[in-house]
Amino acid sequence: MEKYLKRVIYAGLFTVPFIPFLVTGPLLFPFITGKAFAFRIIVEVIFVVWLTLALRDGSFRPKRSWLIAAFALFVVVVGLADLFGVAPYKSFWSNYERMEGYVTILHLFAYFVVAVSVLTREILWRRLFAVWVGSSVLMTLYGLAQLAGKVAINQGGVRVDGRLGNATYLAVYLLSNIFLTLYLYVRSDNRKKALYWFVPAILLQLYILYFTATRGAILGLIGGLIVGALLIAVRERRDVALRTVSVGLLTLVVLAVSGFFAFRVTDLVRKNPVLSRFSAISFEDAKKQARYYIWPMALKGIKERPLLGWGQENFSFVFNKYYHPKLYNQEQWFDRVHNSPLDWFIAAGFFGFLLYLSFFVLALWYLWRKGEKFSVGERAVLTGFLAAYFFQNLFVFDNLVSYTLFFTVLAYIHCRIADRAVLSTVPVLPPRSTAIAAAFLTLALTGSLYMVVVKPALAGSTLIQAMARVRAQLSGQPELLEQSLDYFRKALSYNTLGNGEIREQLAITSGIFFTESVPQELRQEYFALAQTELNKQGEQSENDPRYHLLYGSFLLRAGFADRALESFQKAHSLSPAKQTVFFDMASVYLAIGQPQKALLLLEEAYNLEPDYQLARVYYAVAAIYNKKFSLAEDLLSKIPPEDVASDVRIVNAYADNGQFRKLLPLFLTRLQRNPDDPQNNLSLAALYLELGERQKSLEVLERLKQRKPEMKDQIDFYIKEIQAGRKP
Repeated sequence: MEKYLKRVIYAGLFTVPFIPFLVTGPLLFPFITGKAFAFRIIVEVIFVVWLTLALRDGSFRPKRSWLIAAFALFVVVVGLADLFGVAPYKSFWSNYERMEGYVTILHLFAYFVVAVSVLTREILWRRLFAVWVGSSVLMTLYGLAQLAGKVAINQGGVRVDGRLGNATYLAVYLLSNIFLTLYLYVRSDNRKKALYWFVPAILLQLYILYFTATRGAILGLIGGLIVGALLIAVRERRDVALRTVSVGLLTLVVLAVSGFFAFRVTDLVRKNPVLSRFSAISFEDAKKQARYYIWPMALKGIKERPLLGWGQENFSFVFNKYYHPKLYNQEQWFDRVHNSPLDWFIAAGFFGFLLYLSFFVLALWYLWRKGEKFSVGERAVLTGFLAAYFFQNLFVFDNLVSYTLFFTVLAYIHCRIADRAVLSTVPVLPPRSTAIAAAFLTLALTGSLYMVVVKPALAGSTLIQAMARVRAQLSGQPELLEQSLDYFRKALSYNTLGNGEIREQLAITSGIFFTESVPQELRQEYFALAQTELNKQGEQSENDPRYHLLYGSFLLRAGFADRALESFQKAHSLSPAKQTVFFDMASVYLAIGQPQKALLLLEEAYNLEPDYQLARVYYAVAAIYNKKFSLAEDLLSKIPPEDVASDVRIVNAYADNGQFRKLLPLFLTRLQRNPDDPQNNLSLAALYLELGERQKSLEVLERLKQRKPEMKDQIDFYIKEIQAGRKP
């Protein structure tokens, strides 16, 4: 029995390296959710099997080390931080987009414990590393297919993302596997033969890593290789061949970097989509990056809650509270600092931050501690990995795949240095008691998998069905709109981590349900459901400005302007410097006939960051509604004429206030840009008619008839009406 149980664990551990290939189309965020669900299933199964073995045989229990102690303490501290954070439910479960939270930390720890308890022989670790490397080679082949145009690059553009759906995620995956490949080469018993697989694997990994164009990972790799090569060159005394290779590698890296700087300002570099990203690195470039503003915001959040932080998944609260107006052209809802150490300082405070750093410190201490059995080459490669991984983490955040690789390496280091003494002193159980325990564990496994995998997966797939029916309604199948409500209800009935996303999508569809073409009874049914669910969400998201903006937009579409304004004002109190909140409040004031209040708000929004063109447009629109036409013209004069002409808000504002003469240059600009566009011509003809210039209106229509003969009958009708003194 023991042999078969061990095989189950081995099968699970050796399947994990293939999780990065999993993409689940029927689920939300298919590049994220499927991988997370698969990891949870595998980990929970092998954990229960391992626990059964550990109960009956003490040799399957983990050995002592500071690494496993630090990880266990990290789990405890993060749990406390989440419990006492600003949104405990969100911290525990996360969401579909990230699929992290405390539940993932628990699974990573379980994975670590099983790995260190079962993979007790060096050959098993080498085989596991080989599977990881082999899977990465398969991933590079997929990347080659993307470069060849045979397979789509999922995030668009030219940056290869493999089956991870994100170039940055692919980059850290390849970075980690490059060092695993180097480690296997260093550990190889016959390095000459190893070259036959080592060289192709490394070249493929480097090639695809290059085309991810991920600066942090590539710079981290360069730094890690330099660190590793230097350590071997300086400290290796016995393995002359390895030392020679390291000196050669170091020379190659130095020459490559020097060559890049020598050609940095040439077209060879500047016109290259990858190299140009590196040549652009400068202090001025850094000021254009979101991190330039987000990191100081994170420090403010750390100062506010220094000890245990805000809880996992809660950086968005810090981002909104300390939002910097210069971020107007960036993503408006950052949920990560884009710096893993700072992310953990925000999530788990000073104690969590120290424990996160302790993973690196303890690993290095064990690698270089006297008396350990690591060779210089092994120490150097693993040190290079830790350096590269930590460096690139200064600019990005971790994900499930990168976490798994990192803790796999830490688990290996633990196994090489761990005490012989086991952590647990619980007596082993006799066979009958073990069988009873196994039965209870199996029941617990079933319940856990239902909670952490089945329910959220079903909720996500049901939400996809609801959204598909809403989209189908837009395509001319109105009967499906009613069905979508049934699917929304079903998705919500699972009551799982997807509730927030489901309610958000339900609110977003208000723009469809509140149209005149939807039957009144269905609109009322939708409103009752959405109102109830958004009120429930409000109990969890009272301090989340995004929720209040969403709820306010829903109320505004439903015709409750006063309540919508209250919701927008609540969002403003939670994020006082975010311009989009000003826009929403001002829009309500304009809608209810209070343009003076709108003007004051939009003036404040404009002054927060005058370079923000949209803020300038809104301010100008409010000026028009307040009859301050000189102010509006001054504001609009600094915007490209084609942008002014194409902005419906400006056109409507002038039209609503009877300023038709001011519309003339805008309509002429539109026509100049696209003289054959029927709508541009018809709009200009209508404007001339409004201004009393009937002859010019007729001339525009005659030109349009010549360019669009297929519209002759319609245009002739307009011409006859105008000639008869009427407005068609």
